[in-house]
Formats: sequence, C-alpha cells, structure tokens
Amino acid sequence: MRRHNKHLDFEINLIPCIDLLSVCICFLLLTAVWLHIGSMNVKQAVGGQSQAETVKKPLLWVYMGQGGQLTFNVQQSSLVPKALANLKLPGLNGQANLAELAKVLTQITAKDPGLKTALIQPQAQSSYEEIIGLMDEFKKQGVTDLGVAPL
Repeated sequence: MRRHNKHLDFEINLIPCIDLLSVCICFLLLTAVWLHIGSMNVKQAVGGQSQAETVKKPLLWVYMGQGGQLTFNVQQSSLVPKALANLKLPGLNGQANLAELAKVLTQITAKDPGLKTALIQPQAQSSYEEIIGLMDEFKKQGVTDLGVAPL
C-alpha cells in the first residue's frame, strides 16, 4: 500500500478577514464621532456649580397663571424695590399683556441693569405661543439668559 502524503502547500484567503476588519474600523470611527457630538457642557446651566463658586446674580422668576396672569419674583437683587420685585400683572383677554410686560421689564432693568437671567414657569395649559412671546419680549428688553422651568 502506498501512503498518500497530504499536500502541505495550501493558501489562506485573507480577503474576508481584511473586509471584516475594515468594517470594524468604520464602526469605531462612527461611534467616536457620535460620542463627541453627544457631549454637553453642563457648567453653563444655572445651578451647575457648587455654592462657593456661585456668583450671586439677580434672577427674575415669571410664573404664568390662569387667564394670562404673570407673577414676577426678583431674587438676589437689592436694587429693585419690593413693589417691583413681587408684582402680579393681570392678563388681557386670556393672554399675557405684552404691552404692560414691556413697561414692567423696562422699570426692572432700569433699576438693576445687571439683571440678565429670567426663568419662566408655565402652567400645564400654557401654550407654546405664549411662552415664545414672553421670551421674545424679554430679549427685546435685554434679558438674554432665558430658561423655562419644568412643570
């Protein structure tokens, strides 16, 4: 009997391995880009720093009530008189009275020019149109750091 020697000269096909590695590299690069885009700098948020690092800036809270009523609450400002610091502004035809709002904001910013931050707290039934209208009025009066407090 003859022994059949196995053929020891064979080839390895490396093309599928190279294809698989190139696809893995593509996924790695895409994931790295998504992670970079998805990051957010939280130090810009109000209250994102410790108490010792926080500079006491004047803050205006505006609470939206029924029928367009607006309640103002100025905090951390000794320049604004109590009459303006806690003021209720009645609505007009179920909407916020933007003309009176402009007058009140002019008075408040005249008393304390450092007031640049306002937080709006709407009610559940407040419309987006009202909130955006308030924000536009604040921007016109020079209050540029705006936020909407969650319900």
